[in-house]
Amino acid sequence: MEKITVIVPIFNAGPYLKTCLDSIINQTYRHLEILLINDGSTDTSASICEAYRKIDARIRVIHKKLGGGGVGATRNTALPLITGDYVLFVDNDDWLELDHIERLYQSLKETDSDIAIANFTEFDDESQTFRFHLTADDYYQKVYCPKEWFALQYEGKFAFSQCFTVPWCKLYKAKLFDNIIYPEDEKVEDDLTTWKIYLMADRIVYSNTALYYHRKRSNSVTKTVDLAAVYPLKSIEERITLLSMLDFDIVVELHAYRWRLKLHKDSFLQAGKMQEYQKCLQKLMILEKWQK
Repeated sequence: MEKITVIVPIFNAGPYLKTCLDSIINQTYRHLEILLINDGSTDTSASICEAYRKIDARIRVIHKKLGGGGVGATRNTALPLITGDYVLFVDNDDWLELDHIERLYQSLKETDSDIAIANFTEFDDESQTFRFHLTADDYYQKVYCPKEWFALQYEGKFAFSQCFTVPWCKLYKAKLFDNIIYPEDEKVEDDLTTWKIYLMADRIVYSNTALYYHRKRSNSVTKTVDLAAVYPLKSIEERITLLSMLDFDIVVELHAYRWRLKLHKDSFLQAGKMQEYQKCLQKLMILEKWQK
């Protein structure tokens, strides 16, 4: 049986961590290496990690210095430690269906793919309610090449755009992470990284079924960080450059770039960052002039 490395970046997840870890250690797919990377938590997370390490020999725990270096740095700490054939990420406050890994692994092997992806269900922590965006009748499975997959990244139906961007809810061949580095100085790291891993793959299998529970908290990144940081210009400018060199259709990327420019322009103006505001305004004026 092939080994799968499960990586859990952890920072002050005390009230939610046991639910997350229980859903991992009780997976129907048993041959796991579980890397718990504690990013200097100041709550009970460290003691919970140690307690689980004692009861499950598959768990390895790395404790980083107090205060934390961010989720990007935490993922980077884990990558050199991978000994599995495949890699899967879980956020420390989320949890998995008990056959999550098995079903992703089966779909990957049956279709000879490099990445297997599924959908998710959102759980609103404040209201304690689930938000379902697909049903059993919506199920389908399809294999994509990277060009086909990128063409779907801005699809709003079934929360597809979020499925495209996030690192979780996916099983990757470990070799795809050769030379992958997550940014350590950005508010978000997934929008700058996940798409590069797709480009290292040949076949991507997507199953339109919810196998992952994503907890939405009041202090989550998308609720506490300015939207301009959630949708960085750096990411899409880099993506447009590479995809155009690879002869991908970048029409939707260009539409998204214009949207992000407007988002950043307004954000910079509101924050009084006038040089950054003027840079965005200049780019929008150039686009408007040449797209008439």
